[in-house]
Amino acid sequence: MATVTCDICGGIFNQSYLPSHKRLAHSKNRPSAAGPITEKEAIQKITSLYESLSIKSRKLVVRLLTKKGREVQKDQKVQ
Repeated sequence: MATVTCDICGGIFNQSYLPSHKRLAHSKNRPSAAGPITEKEAIQKITSLYESLSIKSRKLVVRLLTKKGREVQKDQKVQ
């Protein structure tokens, strides 16, 4: 079997395994698999996911984030 190099990470793989490697290691749905993402990329991903939600789910997300934001502010005041 021929060995090939992944054009994304430079890893060397069996030619027949390369498509599976790319799907598993470099999928856009699993950004952590390709390494850490920037804060800007995280915000873009969150925004994209938010836009795909129903109105009801968007309202729930806003409530949860508001609650989490208040908890963070409270924790910062204690420190």
